[in-house]
Amino acid sequence: MKLLMVANMQKKGRWSNKYMLPVLYAQIENSLDLGWKPRQIMLVTNFKFKWNGVKSIQADLNKHCLTGSKMFGMKWVFNCGFVKETIWAHDLDCWQNDIFLEPKFADVGICTYSNSSLNGGSVFWKPKSLDIIDEIIGILETGQRKEEPTLNEVLKRKSIKKRVTILNETYNVGCSGFVPRFLRAEKPIKVCHLNPYNRIAWETHRLDRNGVGLISISDRMEKILRKYFPFLAETISTEGEERSKYHRERAFERHKDLLLTNSQQQSSNQQQSRFSTEKVGE
Repeated sequence: MKLLMVANMQKKGRWSNKYMLPVLYAQIENSLDLGWKPRQIMLVTNFKFKWNGVKSIQADLNKHCLTGSKMFGMKWVFNCGFVKETIWAHDLDCWQNDIFLEPKFADVGICTYSNSSLNGGSVFWKPKSLDIIDEIIGILETGQRKEEPTLNEVLKRKSIKKRVTILNETYNVGCSGFVPRFLRAEKPIKVCHLNPYNRIAWETHRLDRNGVGLISISDRMEKILRKYFPFLAETISTEGEERSKYHRERAFERHKDLLLTNSQQQSSNQQQSRFSTEKVGE
């Protein structure tokens, strides 16, 4: 399996080097720390880049639909023969939180939001899915639709959906619908989807903005994120604390069954951990 990230740098805004370079440094260090080899990390860019043994593949990336750039980057590496195995393609604000092997899936493996809508932030693609990729890019090139609406339209077609596997939420726990996605996810969380420049996203994943004690980010990953984004808050904001009270009431009302199951699982895991420690002590 190869890891694919695409950096389509622009002159201004969140796509500029001021914002993008710290993200690339953090992503690469995080991936290497989790055991990926530089040769397994495929970084497609529209500029020269080399860091910690990872050298980018330069390509003339698309000028429209910047959020869909990884689709164009994936087509590029498949067509150029750079890879003949599974690609895990993820957004630059999607962070691998724990080690995992390639999941089992048909031609495409993807997660949903808290509802049935497909989330394009973290997707697994096999080489035989190239025809699907071409179909998606054909729509993106018209400029009439963005990436995720296109993914939902194409991957849910009757002729294609049997080639698509809906993966467990652990491969893409984002901010929208955080509580049910976290609770349904296999633990530990494999992938956290958050923009470190977004205060609310950080509070959601790390500072319990939902008020029900759910923290997705590992201590290991937090150290890396704080290294490159030293402005990340240690404590929740006043506004976040107020929202936490509001979210807590709604969360317990709407997700009490999931919360109860999660609590029971945590208790069971703690008991198993104590038992294992006692056995080792003996």
